[in-house]
Amino acid sequence: MSTLMQIELPRRQRGRAAAAAGPNLMKLLARRVGRAIQDYGLIADGDRILCGMSGGKDSYAMLHVLDHLRRRAPVRFELVAVTVDQGYRGFQVEALEAYFKEKGYEHHIERTNIAEVIDDTMPLGDTHCSMCARLRRGVLYRLAGQLRCNKIALGHHADDLLETLLMSQFFNGEICSMPPVLKARDGRNTVIRPLCYVWEDEIRKFTTQEGFPVICCACPACGDHSLQRTRMKTLLAKLESEHPGIKNSLLRSLSNIRLNHLLDPRWLEGGAPAPAGAPIRSADERSHTPEG
Repeated sequence: MSTLMQIELPRRQRGRAAAAAGPNLMKLLARRVGRAIQDYGLIADGDRILCGMSGGKDSYAMLHVLDHLRRRAPVRFELVAVTVDQGYRGFQVEALEAYFKEKGYEHHIERTNIAEVIDDTMPLGDTHCSMCARLRRGVLYRLAGQLRCNKIALGHHADDLLETLLMSQFFNGEICSMPPVLKARDGRNTVIRPLCYVWEDEIRKFTTQEGFPVICCACPACGDHSLQRTRMKTLLAKLESEHPGIKNSLLRSLSNIRLNHLLDPRWLEGGAPAPAGAPIRSADERSHTPEG
């Protein structure tokens, strides 16, 4: 049985003593991330990992937990915090620089003109988030080689996986999500998502507990509640409130796929074969995929 099938629902604390003690969030997150690393072979001895640091809560949590595990892991690996400054006025890059310096992280901040490129060339019907994600991803791929990193870690969590699953079905007509490990199309970079078993509300509590200096990307779409991903987040929250545990069930479904119970003829007995040389589409970096 897949380890994913054994993901625990948050346990209810009992009594005043438990409430006073509070949850050990680092232990919880480290256990979830460690399980993902083991299940999918995300980290190996000698890895040098570029950690995409947007300044949001997810990237802070990812870097913090990976560093916690690095100090205790039986294998040796390195972390390099990398921030892509997209060029939006108001982006508080100084807060990130101060944080990296205080914590002693190796870091690199790449200043770009992504904001200008988006304003000049964004295709009709596209969004700031989708185009920005593609451009930032290209920058991260380039920087990975320059910084001698063989893997790129992004801060996508379990809720991101479910939102992408629904968006893919509702708007793209396909069943896919974000894989925990992905060989990029350039054939050189490997993308990993160590937070794939961690829920967003756990990250939010962890961020409050640790006091991370969270900053906004300062782009025009920041806080836009009309975006498709925000709508999926709202839908999932409503379903979870009405049917507790439904998100956990959806996450388990990503590792419990019955291919011969779908409509794709490539997987049905006696169905039409796929055209010669036609690849089976995987959950590669989609246009609606945000950076962590």
